[in-house]
Amino acid sequence: MSVTHRLTLFALLAACGPEAPMTTDGDRTTGDGTTTTTTTTTTTTVPATTGEPPQPTTSGPSPATSSTSDAPETTFIVPPDDCFDALDAYDVRCSMAPCDPWTQDCPEGQKCSPFANDGGGSWNDLKCVPLDPEPDHAGEACTVTGGPVSGIDSCDLDSMCFRVDPDTRTGTCVQTCDGSPETPECPEGTACLIANDAVLNLCLPQCDPLVGDCPEGQACTTTSDAFLCLPDDSDDPGQAFASCESLGACDPGLFCAAVEFASECDPLALGCCLPFCDTTMPPACPGAMQTCLPFFEPGQAPAGLEHVGFCGLPS
Repeated sequence: MSVTHRLTLFALLAACGPEAPMTTDGDRTTGDGTTTTTTTTTTTTVPATTGEPPQPTTSGPSPATSSTSDAPETTFIVPPDDCFDALDAYDVRCSMAPCDPWTQDCPEGQKCSPFANDGGGSWNDLKCVPLDPEPDHAGEACTVTGGPVSGIDSCDLDSMCFRVDPDTRTGTCVQTCDGSPETPECPEGTACLIANDAVLNLCLPQCDPLVGDCPEGQACTTTSDAFLCLPDDSDDPGQAFASCESLGACDPGLFCAAVEFASECDPLALGCCLPFCDTTMPPACPGAMQTCLPFFEPGQAPAGLEHVGFCGLPS
């Protein structure tokens, strides 16, 4: 187990603000990972905690039931053709029956997809959506209908369109996790990120935060027990000691940690950007009295990452 059990980590992935107007680009997320022997990988469950649009007070229609038999039979709601208005505001009538992304229990020709059920910029619910008859696959370019968080995309049953450019409405299909929330599985070299109250589950590339080996526009960020390449959502301020509320809010080489690890952090902030460091090298931390603390507990570091630490005040 990593020392991050002592850290406050925030990771509500959003699709760059409200859908109208959108503020993201294709290489950044706030709705936004890329990639075969299948291997079980580390579960990186991240709670959705703060800084996002308020939870909706209403949701889409409940599944209709039929009374033609003694036991009611659940049916799925067919959405109207005009799901989006001129401003791409999502009509709640387009919300269909809730579903399970791990079992893909939607009717044939549909898939279980994350979407924003309140018209905001963050995935916060699941629904059955039509499956593209000629779908794109993991690693291929994809398109979305209606907006980056509409839930309707051209990806296949086992992936979703991620890092969507709001202008072109194109992104990349990213594989979703196999297995179950308790024992997720992803291709070798990736790990399962479970976020947004388990609405999202994505296989994202693993990385070394001291090397900076993520693709352009992404940053190597901790998600509790693994380091994954996540879209870089950092903006000024995103440097050391800046306040943060999400995993992607800090510049590459930093991560969103608990404020008590640096006296320079705002004590009223939810989190604070602090640097990673190498425990085998002389400490070169920017904060007063900081030292390079091991990121993982003894014996718990993944192979090759035993040297990874972070700048913090000793406890």
